[in-house]
Amino acid sequence: MKSEVVETRSHDDSNFYDSKHDSQIESSPTSSSTTVSSPASTHHRLFWIFIVNKDIGYLNLITYLVACFATICLIAYLSIVQPFVLTVLLGITENTGDITGSLALYDEILALPATLIWGVLSDRVGRRPIYSAGFVLLGTSMILYSYVKNVYPHMLLCRLLFSLGSAACTCMMTGTLGDIAGGRHQRGRVSAMVGMFAGFGGLVSGLVLIKVPYQLGTLVKNDAEGIQLALIIVGGSAIGLAVVLALAIPDINAPESSLIRCLRRAVSPRNSQTVDNVEKPRIVRPAMNPLKLLKYGILAGRDPRIALAYFSSFVARADTVLFTSYVSLWVIQHFLDLGWCRDGKSCGAAAGDTHLLTGIGQGVSLAFAPLFGYAGEKLKKSSVLGVAGLIGAIGSLPFAFTKEAPAHKSNYVFVCMVGIGQIGMIVTGMSLVNGTYIDPKYRGSVAGVFSFCGAVSIMIMVKLGGYLFDVWMRGAPFVLMGIAHLLVAVFSLYVRIITPRLERRDQEMFAKEVMNLRLQQGNPTRYTKDD
Repeated sequence: MKSEVVETRSHDDSNFYDSKHDSQIESSPTSSSTTVSSPASTHHRLFWIFIVNKDIGYLNLITYLVACFATICLIAYLSIVQPFVLTVLLGITENTGDITGSLALYDEILALPATLIWGVLSDRVGRRPIYSAGFVLLGTSMILYSYVKNVYPHMLLCRLLFSLGSAACTCMMTGTLGDIAGGRHQRGRVSAMVGMFAGFGGLVSGLVLIKVPYQLGTLVKNDAEGIQLALIIVGGSAIGLAVVLALAIPDINAPESSLIRCLRRAVSPRNSQTVDNVEKPRIVRPAMNPLKLLKYGILAGRDPRIALAYFSSFVARADTVLFTSYVSLWVIQHFLDLGWCRDGKSCGAAAGDTHLLTGIGQGVSLAFAPLFGYAGEKLKKSSVLGVAGLIGAIGSLPFAFTKEAPAHKSNYVFVCMVGIGQIGMIVTGMSLVNGTYIDPKYRGSVAGVFSFCGAVSIMIMVKLGGYLFDVWMRGAPFVLMGIAHLLVAVFSLYVRIITPRLERRDQEMFAKEVMNLRLQQGNPTRYTKDD
């Protein structure tokens, strides 16, 4: 029994400490053969390059990446299509910036507590049911959006339902990443892949889904019916995906009594531990007090690296929503000024320009995701995040003050830089918040606070951006984006300066943990740097 407890403990330690040290401990002449499991027993390699938790199989990883793709795709699609719902379905052409900002504000007021609750709840019941429920909510709200007759209360209620779903999905996207990633230095690779699929989701929403209403011309009578049919199709697909996630999404922390987990264990022997070919049940941690979990997630921000990750979430989430929402709105207002999109006239040209700009931005994001993932493994993550912040600022500010039409060729380079900065924030921020300095049993709570910071940013930035869009200039939301990116760059520089001290503290904690493990096994050999 004693060896079982030690083995379970070493499984957690392998997530918390450098795998190099773990292997050194095992090979140390002063350690017994049963002391600390080698990294090979707790991690394995998928697709030749990804070091993942040993409980993660190919189907688990692929399903998770599809979920990441669909999460960002749906969130971006609603941001892009909402201005068309306002102008085409409801015939509203005035104060659209303020309406967009107000809906986003109410969305995030609900998302603030929802992200914390989803994160804490996932530490108790597992990631899978939360992720699946999120997609059901997203799909249902999309379908209901097609039947709205007014802004208040119809669109507001749909947006609130969407808020609950998006809070669950974004929170689980971050929390599940920590469950999947294996080795300390390989986490950037998994984060990069998540960033690529997230960027691909934004790309598909901007290049493909935005054109669907106007490509359904043979099936519907007008643009309004095309938008309604597209929303129903996308919403139904999200609900269908929820069923797939309920069976295949990774759920390492699920309670042992879960029916779905038992079914998965029946078909996947990787989910049980064996010793000498004799199967034994996994040792499951007892459920913890939700308030304690929430407290840990909040207080974790005292570590400057986690605080920087929280701030990167603040900026990255604002980036995603501001860019998709206000590029689309800016393009539509440009065509309204030209006399288009009024009195039932087609907005196909506006959809085309929106498709072009969002496609360029998300396409470049997709291309740069692996680069940021690789850089996060080879360089200090704070340095990489600072570069992403600087690039985003260089792109956002000139684009905000352009004198040309938003889709003019002269703006392409700025849109590209906005996309690069955005993906840098997403990939590096998720890698930071899933660092080995976070206790695995609190990972969902930290992910909840990470998403909470993103919800706060949307509540502030989108509402303020919408107000300034109407009373100041069309590029005002991008001025806010540029300022936020500059602040991230400055904070990243500070964290980079103090990182060596933080790493020395981590080494001291590691030494204490190793000593405690050896004391538990009656081997009080003191840990030294030579171990």
